[in-house]
Amino acid sequence: MRTLFIVNPAAGQGRAGGRWDKARELAKGIFPGLELARTEKPGHGRELARQATADGVELIVAVGGDGTVGEVVDGFLSVPAQVRHETVLATFPAGSGCDFASHMGVPREPEAWAKFIAEGKRRRLDAGRATFRAADGAPRSRHFLNVAALGLPGDVALSVAARGKFLGGTLTYLVEGVLSVMTAKARRMRLTVDGVAEPAASYHLAAVANTSTFGGGMKLAPQADAEDGLLDLLTIGDMTRPELMSLLPRAYSGTHAGRPGVVLRRARRVEVHSDAPLPLNIDGDADGSSPVVFEVLPKAIPFRL
Repeated sequence: MRTLFIVNPAAGQGRAGGRWDKARELAKGIFPGLELARTEKPGHGRELARQATADGVELIVAVGGDGTVGEVVDGFLSVPAQVRHETVLATFPAGSGCDFASHMGVPREPEAWAKFIAEGKRRRLDAGRATFRAADGAPRSRHFLNVAALGLPGDVALSVAARGKFLGGTLTYLVEGVLSVMTAKARRMRLTVDGVAEPAASYHLAAVANTSTFGGGMKLAPQADAEDGLLDLLTIGDMTRPELMSLLPRAYSGTHAGRPGVVLRRARRVEVHSDAPLPLNIDGDADGSSPVVFEVLPKAIPFRL
């Protein structure tokens, strides 16, 4: 089996390379002749995965955090289906958050991971696709594996992009979340859910989740299932800042759902229009703005788990 490990040495504040060094010898025992490529810039993982898939690499392993996995997924899905049918994806979690790996039960320790990957079987996972307005105003699409959102998460993504994950994944997102809540203002949005247009309303957050957590452990959609062919849609309506702040710790325990102003439901396609462009958070990255269409791609990704 031709196997390529795409390593993001910048993931996890530069710890991804060190974690992979510990696991590389174990991986060689499972995948003799493995190939290695290191990312050199943002988006490079997408390019490497696209080329590897087009070249018929049978197993592509993303070494890093959710951003690295997201780039590999996006690169894989950019290749026509008839070309990519022989390729399977996997991950070695070495980033600061690794929400996808946590959701799917992928171990972080090299020895446990090696046993896990050696015994893993192919599973077909859903993916999400966001079609939105790029920075230059042109329409663009990007695939995601975890969560895509706008409102407060978009504000947080912009702050993290500007200041970096100075406290690691979980604490950085928590601090930036608190700072964003302290100045939060609900934004007017118009949602169309599975073809049904809803009245315009003010929301602090609108998010679609393929897996349960984001931001280093925030249980945004506790019951999300990456194999059910649906996205979990979470909206948080207009409320006071103290009320909004009280939801923050509940989001880490997953007990926010059902609270006043918090609505969680499932959908296949969600359109969001807003009075002013709102920044997007896609798998933790700040990327583009509304208007946006989110849709699920059922069973789109073969994953070794």
